[in-house]
Amino acid sequence: MPALTKHVRFSSINALYSPIPSTPYVFTSTATSSSSMSSEGSNHSKRRRHVSKLTTRPRPALAGPEPIVRIHYILAFSPYQHPSLSYDLCVHPSLVSTYIAPDVLAESATDPPVQSLIVMCPHLHWEFPINPTPSKSRKDSYVSVHDVLHELYRGLRATVHPSEYEALPSVEAVANVNEAYYSRCNSIVETKARLEEQAKGVKRVDFLMGRNRFLGLSKKTSRKGDSLVWELNVS
Repeated sequence: MPALTKHVRFSSINALYSPIPSTPYVFTSTATSSSSMSSEGSNHSKRRRHVSKLTTRPRPALAGPEPIVRIHYILAFSPYQHPSLSYDLCVHPSLVSTYIAPDVLAESATDPPVQSLIVMCPHLHWEFPINPTPSKSRKDSYVSVHDVLHELYRGLRATVHPSEYEALPSVEAVANVNEAYYSRCNSIVETKARLEEQAKGVKRVDFLMGRNRFLGLSKKTSRKGDSLVWELNVS
């Protein structure tokens, strides 16, 4: 579809576990260009890096009655506290590694560890399955903190089909999605990168209508097959 001005394009409280004392982490960004990512990385690298004190591998789930599954404190949602990890879901989560050590990101997303989980958001109608990323350095197959952040980003970057856009329930919803799309694209400083992003069209993250701040995951009582379902909280 040719480019047209002002036209979008198509193509509860958790039980949590904390290996170490919780420390708030703040991750914000207003641009996704390569130059801005470099600047952000430089700034974050000056912060004291978080190093895990977890000395043992997360224990595997035991047979018998289903255990209480707790979420890693970095991913946990609490309505009465600031999120331990606050960042823009539009931004690639690789920048998180500039101030959270890789061994922490490799920790199990839940305790006991699980082989899969599903994330849903009340503002979206898609499900986001989270599975372990193959790793030579990790023998056990469990969903890690890294897996959750990267799979959520990948899922939200999926292009919206025109039929999904046309199914928006109101003129106001269309306007809000359009505004989110333009805001996301215009946040990119570099002209070429901005035009390339515009050409990729509306993404699922735009259906959040600007509610891109990650507040954490809260456990739902439902299951999808063998996978627990977690709710993505945003603001």
